[in-house]
This record gives sequence, C-alpha cells and structure tokens, in this order.
Amino acid sequence: MERDVERVTRDDVVASALQALRGGGPDALSMRRLAEDLGVSYQVVYSRVGGKADVVRAVHDDGFDVVRRRVAALPERAGSAELVHAVARDYLAFAVAEPILFSVMFGNPVPEFVRDDAARAVELDAFRSCWVVAVRAWLVEQDLPSGDRVAVRLAWRLWTAVHGITVVHLAGHQSPSGDPDVEVDLVVGDILANPIGSGVA
Repeated sequence: MERDVERVTRDDVVASALQALRGGGPDALSMRRLAEDLGVSYQVVYSRVGGKADVVRAVHDDGFDVVRRRVAALPERAGSAELVHAVARDYLAFAVAEPILFSVMFGNPVPEFVRDDAARAVELDAFRSCWVVAVRAWLVEQDLPSGDRVAVRLAWRLWTAVHGITVVHLAGHQSPSGDPDVEVDLVVGDILANPIGSGVA
C-alpha cells in the first residue's frame, strides 16, 4: 500500500538514500529502491529531490551540514587550542562513524553525481565555518595576525593534515602510534606550535 504521499519529505528521501548507501554501498542506491523503501512512486521521489544525481547531491550537502552542527556543539571555548584540537578529532570521529557519507562528501562513489561549483561552494562554506572560524579565534587569542589570508592558510594546513590521517586510517593503514587520535593531536600540536614561521603568513 502506498504511503501517504504528503508525508514523504525531502529529508525522508535523503535519509532513505543514506540508509541504502550504508547497507549496500553505491550499487544499492537507485530511484526504484528509494521509491520502494518509502512506499511511494518514483514520481514522488523525483518531485521531492530530483533524479539520482540530485539525491546524491542532497546527501553530500547534508553531510557537510552535519559536520557544521557537530562543530557548533563542541563544548570547548572559542579561541582555545583545545577547540582546534577538538575540531580535528571530531573530523576523524565523524569519518570513522560515517565512512560511506564521508566518501560521498569527498570522493566520487556514485558516478551520476559530479562535484561542481555548487558542491564546492557547500564544501567551502563548511571549511570556513568549522576550520577557519576556530583557527581565526585562536590566532586572535594568541595575538597573532588573524586576517583572512593567514587564517585560511593555517586552517587549510590543519584540515589537509587531519584529512590525510583520516583517509589513511579509513584505508586500513596503521599509524605509528597505533591510535589515529594521537596522530591527529600530534600534527595539530606541531602546526600550532609554529603557525607563522612555517610559511602560513
């Protein structure tokens, strides 16, 4: 029996798509599967989000929204080194908890979805609201240059270092300490110890 069409929302479609991806990977995601899981017709799914590429785009965009909300909920004080460390550790924790979502956000597991300028704008907004905001606050507290050029470069250096550790860990490679959290803390500490002299400014 078809579900009440009016009760099916965009968020329902995205949640169903993510559930399919978690359960069976990219090959498990199809418009027919979404319609069956939601108990509605293909046309209803399409009217809420669009085609398969649009569905994956919605999963991608919502993933970055989840990251923003997680960072906003961190208890550490703005401007503290602890907050920068917490952002980094939470990035790793999110990827470990949601590897398929992480792959949609940063890879290309579903060929129908192409990361275009709109997708990159979502990614840049999340980078700024998570990494750059935390780093700029820390620079201000340290009485260091905190203009956009410096804050973005330092945030970029931190993010790429943590992202690298995260990707290597997800690929199953052992870190020197055996604990990726330790490696994240070490690399963040090393970068914060010399943020300007290492070429950020």
